[in-house]
Amino acid sequence: MIPIHINKESKFKTVTIALKFKAPLDENTLTERALLAKLLTKSTAQYPTEQQLYDHLSELYGAHLSSYVTKQNTASVITVSIEFINDKFIDENLFDQACQLLSDVINHPDTTGQVFNAGKVEREKQLLASRFDHVRDNKAQASFQQMLQEMFKGQSYRFSSMGIEEHLSEVTPESVYAVYRNMLENDEKALYIIGDINENLRASLDTYFNFEQSKIQLEPLKIKAAANPEYITEHTDTSQARINIGMTVPIKFGSADYFAFIVLNQIYGGDAASLLFMNVREKMSLAYQIHSQADARLGLMYVIAGVQNKTYKKTVDVILRQLELIRQADFPDELLSIAKKMLISHRRENLDRPRGWIEMSYASTFDDVKLSTEEWMAGIAAVTKEDVAGVAQSVNVQTIYCLANEVKA
Repeated sequence: MIPIHINKESKFKTVTIALKFKAPLDENTLTERALLAKLLTKSTAQYPTEQQLYDHLSELYGAHLSSYVTKQNTASVITVSIEFINDKFIDENLFDQACQLLSDVINHPDTTGQVFNAGKVEREKQLLASRFDHVRDNKAQASFQQMLQEMFKGQSYRFSSMGIEEHLSEVTPESVYAVYRNMLENDEKALYIIGDINENLRASLDTYFNFEQSKIQLEPLKIKAAANPEYITEHTDTSQARINIGMTVPIKFGSADYFAFIVLNQIYGGDAASLLFMNVREKMSLAYQIHSQADARLGLMYVIAGVQNKTYKKTVDVILRQLELIRQADFPDELLSIAKKMLISHRRENLDRPRGWIEMSYASTFDDVKLSTEEWMAGIAAVTKEDVAGVAQSVNVQTIYCLANEVKA
């Protein structure tokens, strides 16, 4: 049986049930998984049109059905969830009806034989093609994706969870169905429920979500420290240059360095009090927007900025200089204090939302070490200036990708 995680939380008027499917990132199936995530919640065998399914959700007091695919660690994760009003506010057993619908979405999709409906697959392919066009036209998104392509050459991690545009024409109703069957049979699964419900409902959950469990192995990212960063500049017609910098740091989840790395990112470019924002954007007026973001579990950090075309090279130098300041512990004590308070506050805010609790709980399944919320907050609170400077010393700048207008001499 699959693991079932229940958070009995009385402050919500709704109940949220989310089913997670995890598979190793594979560029050969990424596009089908992205399409599958959309197809599953558009219709079922019992409700073969979007309108019929929408009408049924309306009968369930406006229940909300959703699905999405994400890239977590080196896995592709499909989430299918339903949110509905708690039974105690209505005179009806909505819990069982919602469970039945979510089960049908997964187990009884709108298929004929071993293929999905060709017309619906084609429509989703067109919608996905439009999303690819949007990314390509959005210079910020396109340049970040290009930086990932360069930084993770030869690894499926270089692709977005939305799939691969070049593969879209090869997708067929049969190939989507094959990926669907593979998901049911081989994905690692988990069920999350949050709301004011009783634990004695667990037996009925086993009935609705009676999936065979699989255990998958994720391949670690293979990326060597670079002696010198790879500097790539491409030219296009753009009103502002785009800078994307990819960095790595060797850390172990749950260690002192792990917490220091999270704080480092916050100090570097995590919010409006950070060095990148205050120095590069506010004081020097070199960036229209700038921030850093980190995947602490994988030891990855990125800087993303929109800057003036004529000063993008100078701005790269200034961005890297801010990292040097952190390595030398040359930043205010107040900034360290603000960073830790903001991180702990964000953690609490996430836990106050059903989806936030689900995603944070699920993220913990990727690690052998288990950290409670209290342990995580204590780890952040214990970080010192010396800890941040120490982990900054091990940050390796891998890839600097710039997209800019070609400046004529």
